[in-house]
Amino acid sequence: MKILWIDDEIDMFRPFIYALKDKGYQVETATNGPDGIELVKTRDFDLVLLDEIMTGMDGLEVLRRLKQIDPNLLVAMVTKSDQEELINEAFGKLVDDFIIKPFTPVQLLAVLKRLLEKQQLVSGRIAQEYMAAMNQQRDLDSWNGWVDYYRLLGNWQRLLGRYADAGLQDVEMDRRRDANGEFNRFVEDEYPSWLAGKGPTMSHQVMDRYVRPHWAGPNTYLIVLDSMRADQWNAIAPLLADYFEIDSGYYCSILPTATPYSRNAIFSGLLPLDILRRYPKYWVTEDTGQNRFEPELLDEQLRRMRFDGRHGYLKVSHGDELAGSRAALLDKNVRFVAVVINFLDLLIHSIKTTRLLDEIVPDDAALVGMTRVWFSSSPVFEFMKTLARRECTVIITSDHGFIRVKRPTLIYGSREISANLRYKHGAAIRVEGRDAILLNNPETLMLPVDHLGAKFAIAKNDY
Repeated sequence: MKILWIDDEIDMFRPFIYALKDKGYQVETATNGPDGIELVKTRDFDLVLLDEIMTGMDGLEVLRRLKQIDPNLLVAMVTKSDQEELINEAFGKLVDDFIIKPFTPVQLLAVLKRLLEKQQLVSGRIAQEYMAAMNQQRDLDSWNGWVDYYRLLGNWQRLLGRYADAGLQDVEMDRRRDANGEFNRFVEDEYPSWLAGKGPTMSHQVMDRYVRPHWAGPNTYLIVLDSMRADQWNAIAPLLADYFEIDSGYYCSILPTATPYSRNAIFSGLLPLDILRRYPKYWVTEDTGQNRFEPELLDEQLRRMRFDGRHGYLKVSHGDELAGSRAALLDKNVRFVAVVINFLDLLIHSIKTTRLLDEIVPDDAALVGMTRVWFSSSPVFEFMKTLARRECTVIITSDHGFIRVKRPTLIYGSREISANLRYKHGAAIRVEGRDAILLNNPETLMLPVDHLGAKFAIAKNDY
């Protein structure tokens, strides 16, 4: 059981903390309400022991905010008072139990035992609600229907990861795997019509639909977090909500969902084949440096949009580059700034070895949790907090997501086949239809090829 103890006189309770650790409990501490709230935002706890009277933010206000973050979080109020008025007010804010000072280790353990039993009841209720939710009919014939379903599955993944047994978590993983397969089929059927404009916003439309409308106001920032998944955004959004008013939307990456295509489309405002036709010198066919002309593609798009004013572009591969570019990024005379941050690289490199990565991030739920912890102390978060103190609009997005592959797809081809991991192009490509989309004529999906007869294979499943 993971416990967070919030008390401005926490040193008085060190003997109790040592006793709890001897019993196998994991205990972390915070000496004030705001620090405790930040810990709950970035880490998962089974129980919070919360002092009623603290300097600054009092216990009842902390309780209210904790329940906003996680309504299922168990909270025991530590108080000197057994007055009925206080108890009624706290229970009205969903406190789960009380510990009246002074108390003994035996009394504390008794409260923990009661709350552990309550946690088991919560787990049972959540399991029933999950099965009921999954049995409801859904609209999976539209983009918006799939967005809603993805968000639902993400919420359940978080809850079941904390409260459910391993068997139910396996059921949830199987359902997500099935959903991935169904979504693949949906995209294959609908993608040509999306390219014709009959579908969701796509990569090449992001600037026009999400960024351009804000140019009438003060400074505008477009921050592209490379390879950030939607569930990772859902993990860091609550941290940003203390500094920004957040309005979240969803768009769909073009295929293949890889940086040379998705991000070039964002900055050019064009589909890949159109980039080649209009700006052939900016389309790179080699396997390296395929995004080297993003600043030039952005210049061309802003020119077509008749953007009036100074603009800037910065690509960040290391956290210290943000601090080093602070003056340029915060120049009020620059009306629009695009910042590309190697989000996934920064996240992964915060863990020292691949072996340790495999231990810390065994599944998607662990990945999301690690993202939340890393981001809370990252230079990226500090930069965004700096922007929050300015009069500006910040658009945060990703170019594409990623999945953790457990079984790679086998693709056969000639010696000239490309080295990319998410897709392959070249002559004489062969692949099983269940594993990848094989495009004999890539130009029908607005994908350029470097020689006649080249095919595209785009991986779609991790069986």
